[in-house]
Amino acid sequence: MSKLRANGNRKPLKGQVSRHMTGLTNEEVQERIAQGQVNNNENPNTRTYKQIILENTLTFFNFLNLVLLVLVLLVGSYKNSMFVGIIFINTVIGIIQEIRAKKTIDKLAILTESKTVVLREGKKWKISTEKLVVDDLIFLKAGEQVPADAKILEGNLEVNESLLTGEADNLPKNPGDELFSGSFVTAGQACCQIIHVGSDNYASRITSEAKEFKRHNSELRNSLNAILKVISIIIVPLGAMLFYKQYYFVGDSIRDSVVNMVAAVLGMIPEGLVLLTSVALTLGALKLAQKKTLVQELYCIETLARVDTLCLDKTGTITEGTMCVDSVESYPPVYEEISDEASGNKTESGERNNDGTKSSELTEGSAASEASAVSAAEAIAKEDGSSILLPQEESETCSEKTRQEDTAKIREIEHIMGNLLSVLKDQNATADALRARFKVAQDMELDHVIPFSSDRKYSGAAFKDAGTYLMGAAQFLFPEGNPELMEYCGSFAEEGLRVLVVAHSENVNEGTEIPEGLEPVGLLLLTDVIRAEAPDTLAYFESQGVDLKVISGDDPVTVSAIAKRAGLKNAEQYVDATTITTQEEMDEAVATYSVFGRVTPQQKQAMVKSLQAQKHTVAMTGDGVNDVLALKEADCSIAMAEGSDAAKNIANVVLLDSNFAAMPEIVNQGRRVVNNIRTAASMFLIKTIFSVLLSLITIFFGDYYPFEPIQMSLISACAVGIPTFLLAQENNYEKIDHTFLRHVFMNAFPAAVTITGCVFTVMLVCQNVYHSNLMLNTACVLVTGWNYMAALKTVYAPLNRYRKVIIYSMQVIFFGAAVVLQNLLTLGSLEFGMIILVFLLMTFSPILIEVITDWLRNIYSRSLDKGEQGKFTIFIDKLRK
Repeated sequence: MSKLRANGNRKPLKGQVSRHMTGLTNEEVQERIAQGQVNNNENPNTRTYKQIILENTLTFFNFLNLVLLVLVLLVGSYKNSMFVGIIFINTVIGIIQEIRAKKTIDKLAILTESKTVVLREGKKWKISTEKLVVDDLIFLKAGEQVPADAKILEGNLEVNESLLTGEADNLPKNPGDELFSGSFVTAGQACCQIIHVGSDNYASRITSEAKEFKRHNSELRNSLNAILKVISIIIVPLGAMLFYKQYYFVGDSIRDSVVNMVAAVLGMIPEGLVLLTSVALTLGALKLAQKKTLVQELYCIETLARVDTLCLDKTGTITEGTMCVDSVESYPPVYEEISDEASGNKTESGERNNDGTKSSELTEGSAASEASAVSAAEAIAKEDGSSILLPQEESETCSEKTRQEDTAKIREIEHIMGNLLSVLKDQNATADALRARFKVAQDMELDHVIPFSSDRKYSGAAFKDAGTYLMGAAQFLFPEGNPELMEYCGSFAEEGLRVLVVAHSENVNEGTEIPEGLEPVGLLLLTDVIRAEAPDTLAYFESQGVDLKVISGDDPVTVSAIAKRAGLKNAEQYVDATTITTQEEMDEAVATYSVFGRVTPQQKQAMVKSLQAQKHTVAMTGDGVNDVLALKEADCSIAMAEGSDAAKNIANVVLLDSNFAAMPEIVNQGRRVVNNIRTAASMFLIKTIFSVLLSLITIFFGDYYPFEPIQMSLISACAVGIPTFLLAQENNYEKIDHTFLRHVFMNAFPAAVTITGCVFTVMLVCQNVYHSNLMLNTACVLVTGWNYMAALKTVYAPLNRYRKVIIYSMQVIFFGAAVVLQNLLTLGSLEFGMIILVFLLMTFSPILIEVITDWLRNIYSRSLDKGEQGKFTIFIDKLRK
């Protein structure tokens, strides 16, 4: 009740409300809240605290680690259970980081939460859509998303249900018709009654396929899932086979067999990879949140970093979206009529040659005649006392007549616009500019309103005694063509002005179609202000090799002029989308042009699909309801906070201050995440690959697995876990490509094979010469640790000061721990011959890692030069898919 009282203290919104409608009372609202009939959000921007904790703890690998812990405890090898401590610390860090990011993002989400005008106790209030209850009366208008299933009581709407059904047609909705949550209003306004809320909404009941929900496609996630999938398949069988070999064939005790098996399985588990990925993405979202950018889909950070084509909506993105009326022009122009009359009179005084000029004789005669007339006029006055008009005076009289006629026509246009604006309820930048310019009038009796629609590109009204008045783009008001009008509008469009045509017909149309006898009566010229940051942002994307496409519903000439002023390269390459009628023409247009005008919402979506079909990664920016279809289809969608609810709800990223300059920072954060995870994944995969290979060698050739779990924990901590976590904080903004998994394998394979070869060499020597498992463990730990440090230098090359400090510190900690914790780690002394072998392996193995790495990179480079995929590339691509 306290919340409702607080709401009651606020000033209600102004607006006409039908007398028989009062809405729910506070008591009725409380009853429905108590019954759980509230429109709770089923898909919040962030996970709940419970979900964060469960998803970080209840994982396949954590379950496997728990099983391994139980096994080592059952056989009494307590010191080898210390690996659980590292896993626990990793899990806690992941939970803390995600909760920290959740708190920040949730605070920002409040700024962009959808609000709806609701009628309660006879007054209008604007409240969050999550506070709506069953039977609430709400008011919807163009640009808004339907917050819950509702029934229209008064008014008419056109809605688009493409987000639910995939069908992009605008559907008319009249009193008695139902509206489904998730659909968005494209035209009209209406008072509606909520009939379902929360999980009872249509959008919540239908399956994800029917909702046309599009899971965000992420190469990073797909690649990591491919790695984890393969490991999950092989890890249990290999562990079982290793235990079987040790216990039944070699004859080890149950304790030694379990310990060896646990060590092998621990080496195969990339225990920190998923955590590191989650933390890196979360920190990226957190940093963007601090720069007023709300990330609604984590993996879109990575996708935007891969974008090679960026589609920009002109209004609200390149421009500020705040328009003003520059001038009002009558049509046809009065000065042209006067000019035509004057030119006609002159033509009568003399014949013209074929080139349109008078003959010299006639010109001279005419000049003489005019001179004598002037001199006579100066000397003689008319008998009635009036003066004879001189040519200059006649010209001034014509100019005055022109001004008077033009002023009268403009006043008539202003009167028409005043009546139109009194009945049109559109709320957008154009409508706001018109309302600021024209005084509202209500002296024309309304028949019906034609609300603006992004598909029709015009709006207007029919008046009972005055006919139909429409305003919109010339191409859409006169689809059959009007060359003179188009040429006249084009002259203003070239100056970057947006041109709206006001047209009239004596006929009263039916519905929203164009009436017969429509004629233009005037032009409205509007200007839009280019964002101050737009030129620098466009220049940044151009420098990064991103192809920019400016898309707008305005005249392509106007859009081109504005894009050119904003610094867009190839801004003169524009096309009118009304001329694009086939898919082939669309494919050719998106590959050729940079500026698109007169684009419908369906065409925006088709452009995105066409670019994707041409193997482009496409990002789309927008702020209006006409951008929703394209935003939904794009690989990454960015909306402005000042835009429509429908656009903000569907977008992956929302710019809270509507600042286009934030775009480069999003790209940089995506690059930082991908680059850091790619190098970290390489280090995790080294351990996994060499553990798998070593397990196979032990199963088929060896007698004893050369590591214990506590030894693998030391190697994992000093060579993988700690350094990759610290290096993942580095700002690495290098450009990325679509070869994540390929680069991971190319970095991991050389070190993994080298370590395996070194360990296998030590195994052969120990089994055949020294017959000491303690010496085997010691030599393998030293060689493996050294090679891992060499791999760090190779994977993270070139080394800067920060990287050197981390890597060399890890070397000191690793070898220091091997000396100080010798007994705990089960390490012993080496005989002279083994010392020489270890020294040789440490000396030449880093060189071998470099050689194999260069060899693989050369193979990859040659395959790129040939333009065909090699066997290695084909294998990696199949694995990723």
